[in-house]
Amino acid sequence: MLRYWQLLAIILLLGACSSNEDKGKLLAKVFESELYESDLNFLFRNKTFSIEDSTAISEDFIDQWIKSEILVIEADKNEKIEVGDIEQKTERIKNDLIIMELEKVLVDERLDTMVSKKEVEEYYNSHLQDFELNDYLVKVLYLKVPGDAPDIDKMGGHYKLRDEKDLNEIDKFAQLYATNYYYDEENWIYFDDLLKEIPLQDINKDRFIMKRSKIRFEEEGTYYFLNIIDYKLKNTTSPIEFESSNIKERIINKRVMDLREDIKNEIISKAYEQNAVTKY
Repeated sequence: MLRYWQLLAIILLLGACSSNEDKGKLLAKVFESELYESDLNFLFRNKTFSIEDSTAISEDFIDQWIKSEILVIEADKNEKIEVGDIEQKTERIKNDLIIMELEKVLVDERLDTMVSKKEVEEYYNSHLQDFELNDYLVKVLYLKVPGDAPDIDKMGGHYKLRDEKDLNEIDKFAQLYATNYYYDEENWIYFDDLLKEIPLQDINKDRFIMKRSKIRFEEEGTYYFLNIIDYKLKNTTSPIEFESSNIKERIINKRVMDLREDIKNEIISKAYEQNAVTKY
């Protein structure tokens, strides 16, 4: 972030306004260089911030501008530094930033963010090697309950989900007493993420998962209930429903990259068609 602000400050210095228009309040001065309110307008254009955030962003930019001005002015005094070369590099950086902003605006206008189920399936089937599991995936029910909650023993049977009414009983109990509760028969989670919630000790992970273990235990005044409903072996292919969001993001990112390239080619081709380019 520091380099970004410094870059902006340097570009602002080299492209400093020389017009007589109202620049607003003078915010800072370093030797003969001055920073005005109008010089910060680009920070907030088309964006909404709270008063506190706006103040913090402004202060941060002013501080970085001051530091950059001091260093740039000092560098200007050094005869070993070719300021002309730096100005050319800065101009290229500025142009790159302008082009990036143009691409962003035009991509936002054209980008289709809807991804069909068929597109997800086609991507998944053609990139199976990308979805190899490094850990077990599981479908689970887990429940974390304070030790002083009532009717804990009754949950000892319900959490195993052997009867149709069990899930309803667990849901009602969890809403009243659970400090953490998870059950989703459609979606998978990583087993290692589950271990962050439930302090399982001294287990053989492979055997524990493949047996679809159902356990309850108490630790430090808290009761834990865990039911492994289903699993996917590590080193196998991750199921498509688990990867769906990731695939949609990949597809959209690919669309963005393609759009950026198409937009640049369209604009450049149009300029040639209009005979706006002459190469000597």
